[in-house]
Amino acid sequence: MPETPVFQIVGYKNTGKTSLLSDLIAYGADRGEKVAAIKHHGHEEPLKVMHLDTDSYRLHESGAFLTGVDSPRRFQLELSHEEDFPLTQLVNIYQHFSPDLIVVEGYKQEDFPKAVIIKREEDLSLLESLTNIQLVICWDERMMDRISLPVISLREWRKRLPEVYRLAKEGA
Repeated sequence: MPETPVFQIVGYKNTGKTSLLSDLIAYGADRGEKVAAIKHHGHEEPLKVMHLDTDSYRLHESGAFLTGVDSPRRFQLELSHEEDFPLTQLVNIYQHFSPDLIVVEGYKQEDFPKAVIIKREEDLSLLESLTNIQLVICWDERMMDRISLPVISLREWRKRLPEVYRLAKEGA
């Protein structure tokens, strides 16, 4: 099984990670690519069960730690766990579905190639504490001169999607 490239988009809360990732996924999907997404939910409130009052919900609530539902055009999986799964383990699961690209929102400290979103001055510290930064997306263009890594402004994001997608597929 060939290794699928993995690309992260990281930043602090409310910096636009989901929006930028959605654009990147749509760009790949529009070109016929299979893009898979992993989102880190780092908040304390629990996730809502996907299928309240369905058979899959009943099976999961009966104690199944892993519940999958396959339909003609969609497969959903719910997995209960006490400890967080390492991102590498989730990526390994995703590899079995042969995506063209796996995109990840969050997991800042992981070492996959990543884009970092800088919204405020205090976010610049991320550039010193994170590894494998391939690109910086900057909200405030006045800060761009102070960043030594490849950087694009948030305003230019959509125009630069072909370049960003190519970078994501190339990996490290």
